[in-house]
Amino acid sequence: MNSSPDHYDMAFGTTAHTLAKALDYVGIDDYSHGRRVGLMSYRIAQALSWDRPAQIFMLVAGMLHDIGVSSTSHHQKLVDEIEWEGAELHCLRGEDFLRSFAPFAPYAPAIRHHHTRWNRMPESVPRLVAEQANMIYLADRLDVFYLRFLADHPHHATLLHKRDILDSLHQAAPDLFAAHLWDALYDAGSKDRFWLELQEDFLDEAITEAIGSDDRVLHLDWNGLRDLGVLISRIVDAKSPFTHYHSLRVADLTDAVGGLLGFSTARRHLLRIAGLLHDVGKLRTPDAILEKHGSLDGDEFAQMRAHPMNSKRILAALFPGSPMIDWVVHHHEKLDGSGYPDGCDKDALPVESRILAICDIFQALSQDRPYRGRLPVEQVLAIMQPMVDGGSLDPDIFALVCQHPAHLYAISTQEDTQK
Repeated sequence: MNSSPDHYDMAFGTTAHTLAKALDYVGIDDYSHGRRVGLMSYRIAQALSWDRPAQIFMLVAGMLHDIGVSSTSHHQKLVDEIEWEGAELHCLRGEDFLRSFAPFAPYAPAIRHHHTRWNRMPESVPRLVAEQANMIYLADRLDVFYLRFLADHPHHATLLHKRDILDSLHQAAPDLFAAHLWDALYDAGSKDRFWLELQEDFLDEAITEAIGSDDRVLHLDWNGLRDLGVLISRIVDAKSPFTHYHSLRVADLTDAVGGLLGFSTARRHLLRIAGLLHDVGKLRTPDAILEKHGSLDGDEFAQMRAHPMNSKRILAALFPGSPMIDWVVHHHEKLDGSGYPDGCDKDALPVESRILAICDIFQALSQDRPYRGRLPVEQVLAIMQPMVDGGSLDPDIFALVCQHPAHLYAISTQEDTQK
């Protein structure tokens, strides 16, 4: 990410590809569904002889088609069943998410209808949008049958049973898709490349090659970068009712604390993005762990402790070279060296990580949870004080929080998605 005080430059295709990887974390045991759907959609568009911009559109739309899915259980339903009555919800949520970030807004209409049967497509939907949506739906359902085949066969067997896999989908869902899209899929799927590129060994390379060297650059001002951060944070926070609004409010708190500490505007902006994205690695954490009412056992906590490194992978791809990566990776470190993932002590721990740690805990304790109401600010501070006394949290930053409890608590307990 090249940056200056007034703008940030990011490659559009690379940004979409990275976000698709993050979305694929939701599958837990299947890390590539969105990217496979994107690449299959791209190949179908090629078989239709669409021009290159239209092909790239389908690659990106396919990769982002499940942006409204954060729950592992929801993802599993979509993988297990050809049609599922609950699919409409993630289409609507995906449309909403994409419209919130201007560069992704053109993909929203197709995502809105990517689980709509061709013969039930509303007449109000433009023909091109209907084709885009139905193509994604076709690639999406083919991926389900592709995975079913792989459950009982080695991958090289796909080259021997290409037609069988396509026919099995056609027989199970003959009326879901437009006839000309079926024809294009059979054309694309007749080639070995179509199936070989779906393997993890070749998938990202194929996507990068498709995006090509002409990947357009996004020139984002601060508002645009913030919108991207908010979009990603909403995906993360939607994963569990336990985390609703959490990242948004942590971002608000870190910005407020940065202001109280006299940080520059640019530093506060970057700290806010870190707050928005501090938990992005939890997309890979199973729902059952995030939603457990009681304490985590050793195995569950070990899985939870992986999320900072998962966050690092995503942030390093989106914001290469940014100091924000280090801040996020170390927001679960403790001043006494007992935190994770590196066991940093106070001499190695950035002040921004210390701010994130305190704001993260403060917000979690003051947030409504399914098993309890929000705690009053006095109780929040009382719970955090032993963490400070025991050497876990920064005493100076906590003292600052204690000087402004009402103000920070009001920020922490907002329940809207305003930025």
